Formats: sequence, structure tokens, C-alpha cells
Amino acid sequence: MKLTFAGAGSAFCTAADNFQSNMILETKNTETGQMARLLIDCGTDARHSLHRLGLWPKDFEAVYISHLHSDHIGGLEWMALSNYFIFHHHRVDLYMVEELIEPLWNHSLRGGLEVSDHGDSTLDTYFNVKPLQPTGRFNWHDVNLEILPVDHIVAEKGKMLSFALFGTTKSKRFFITTDAIFDPDAHMACYRKADVIFQDCELGPRWSGVHAHYDQLKTLPDDIKAKMWLYHYTAYTKPDAVADGFCGFVAPGQSFDLT
Repeated sequence: MKLTFAGAGSAFCTAADNFQSNMILETKNTETGQMARLLIDCGTDARHSLHRLGLWPKDFEAVYISHLHSDHIGGLEWMALSNYFIFHHHRVDLYMVEELIEPLWNHSLRGGLEVSDHGDSTLDTYFNVKPLQPTGRFNWHDVNLEILPVDHIVAEKGKMLSFALFGTTKSKRFFITTDAIFDPDAHMACYRKADVIFQDCELGPRWSGVHAHYDQLKTLPDDIKAKMWLYHYTAYTKPDAVADGFCGFVAPGQSFDLT
């Protein structure tokens, strides 16, 4: 089993050698023994980042969506239409927390996917929709994935959650923060349990307040930083994360063995 970062950049990444932070979890299908791929988020530039890895929409069995920002859902229309019209109605399982399903369709995908030559469509026309509970879990072949609501945007008039993943394999536990504010009290239990942490991290002089900033992450205990990889970074000069006690910054295309 391995996790590959199709890109390691932020929503605004425009570098020619990097893309938005979408991930590919690969393992064996427990029924057929064939390769199975779960795409964790499908952002606007997914068609480019996946093409660079030699992958097409038909090569995925499932997609997990953490929240509704475009760097996490902007490629779903491309995936849906490609699979339906080019790849012979290939259907992908779409895992997402139930409360996100209606706004995903009505506010993001309906305009481009509802009307087609086969009549009015719904999200179920293109995907096998798999609703999840906000604090639930699901098994995907030989990995158990626990869903963890994390604060992403906290404002006076509302809050936006992202739904992080804590994965457990036969021998390894991993935590993917997706998009989260710096909240060590809320995340410490997962930090402690995980063998490896994939932490979203912003750089630069401005602290947005919607992602953990590198300067904040530097204050974490040494034993936590020692198992933490940083991703979802902006296009500023990267500090020496290894010297600061981290595993380092994830490089686009980098893979991690989770066996």
C-alpha cells in the first residue's frame, strides 16, 4: 500500500512543477487482487497532475472528498464526463460526508452535469455515491479510514469544516489533516497515535488563519514534528524543515509506503 501526492501545492499553486494537493491511495483489491486506487480529493488541476503520473479517470475505483473548495472538488466534472462519455460509463465510488452531497451537486456540479444528451442527470448518474457520517469510518479494502471533522474556516457568521482522515493498515497508522487551522489541542490525540502525519502547511509572511502556518507548526513537540511531513504549501521559499525537526516538505509525485 502506498500514498502518492499528485501535487503538494496550495489552492493557488501555479508552478510548472507542482499542482494542488490531491493524493492517491493504492492497494490491492481484496476480492480480485488487482490494483485499486482511491483519489483523496479531486481539484481543479487534477487532469494535469494525474496525467503527469500516467493516470486517467478510469484508473480509479473511488474518490474521497474532504470539503468543497475548488482545489478539492474542481476536477470532479472532468472525471464524471470523462468516465461517462470516454471510458464506457466507468463508475467511481464517491465517498463523502452526507452533509456535503447536496451542496456539491446544487452549488458546484449541477450546472455542468445535469443536462446532457441522455436527459436530466443527478450525481448518481455519474458516481456511486457513498454517504458517510461526520465522525464515522469506512473500510476501503485493507485500510480502515476514520473521518475526523476539523475546523478550516472559523468566522463570525459561520464555520467551514474539512473532514480529515486517520488511516489504519495492518502495520501503520497515518493522519491526513486535509485543510485545517492550527489547533494542537484538537489534533494532538491523532498526532500521538499516528506513525506518520501529513500536515497542511502555509508559508510566507501572511497568516491566513485557515491553514496551519509553518511558524505555528514549529512550536509542536519534537516527537510530533519528527513524524510529520508538510504539504499544501504556497510558492514561497521553503525553510529547512528537516533542520527544524520535521520529516520535510512533500515533493510533488512523492510516494510513501503505508504497508
